[in-house]
Amino acid sequence: MSVAGQPITAINMTLTVKRIIKRALQHLAASYGRHTRLNDEPQLLVLMYHRVLPVNDNRALCEEPGMIVTPESFKLHLGILKEYFEIVQLSEWVALKNNGGRLPLRACAITFDDGWADNYEFAFPILRELGVPATIFVVSDMLGTRKQFWPGRLARIISSIAKDYSGQWTHPELDWLKKPSVRYRFTTMAPNQEELSDLIANIKVLPDREIHDRLDRVEEVFKLSAEDDTSSLLSWQQLAEMNASGLIEAGSHTCNHIRLNDEIDDSVLGHEIVTSKQQIEEKTGHAVKIFCFPNGDYSDKALTLVRKNYEGGVSTETGWNTEATDSCLLHRIGIHEDIARDRTAFLARISGWI
Repeated sequence: MSVAGQPITAINMTLTVKRIIKRALQHLAASYGRHTRLNDEPQLLVLMYHRVLPVNDNRALCEEPGMIVTPESFKLHLGILKEYFEIVQLSEWVALKNNGGRLPLRACAITFDDGWADNYEFAFPILRELGVPATIFVVSDMLGTRKQFWPGRLARIISSIAKDYSGQWTHPELDWLKKPSVRYRFTTMAPNQEELSDLIANIKVLPDREIHDRLDRVEEVFKLSAEDDTSSLLSWQQLAEMNASGLIEAGSHTCNHIRLNDEIDDSVLGHEIVTSKQQIEEKTGHAVKIFCFPNGDYSDKALTLVRKNYEGGVSTETGWNTEATDSCLLHRIGIHEDIARDRTAFLARISGWI
């Protein structure tokens, strides 16, 4: 059997069947998901975006696929959301909930994590054109600097070694990267996006500080310089301009994007949760009301501090929210290009079923 002159192997047939089944499930979820029903109880859908980049942008080539949507897809998403939801500012919905106000029956809030510069370049013009509010969770000690999140540092370091030092992959300072489950072969070719995602997932089990320390040692051993890194995050001026529009509010995503688990000292927790709020408020002149837990991690102490200093917070737990949902642990649904590139796929994703 063949299609267009190409033989269909058992593997190809299996992949084809899986794609057909997946698409059928998407159509089902898009047609009958939660977004199609208006309940008596108010509900809130919070969407989690990270980066908005064109396909041909060099920054998209070295980023994890699960971090990106294109400007075209983002605009499509907002148009669809307007059909089904009242799009609200997250802090305003939380304030109504906390104070017993009347909540819209079916609301949606847009959020961005990390504070990438492309949020200003590509997302903000679309939000402004369509009059849609959003919350951008920023990392206060990194904004306006050339500091990189550790996945970005890792991608740069791996690519540099593959290009100039591939004969040194056996160096003991690189052994920690070579777990049996890693798909990347450590060759003269830099990892592709899927291999990079796999590398990141495999070392994410380590504490943030340990990851940065190990990357520091690799840079020292191979004499790799980070001075050529360009700023990938927003400047304070860009954030202030977006704030001034009345559409964009800033939330805290800590000072240094540290996962707030039980291993973190109390003094560090205070700095990351409380000081970040103060810094953003001083720089923007606007109150910071919502907190975002990096990677969704939190300890009891971290959650207690957030409750004392913010009106609400968001997690990475997937799903919709009701009046019964904890205001400081609101659920979100993550959106990226691979799972939401067309109308059917996007509606299926926000349904909460897929």
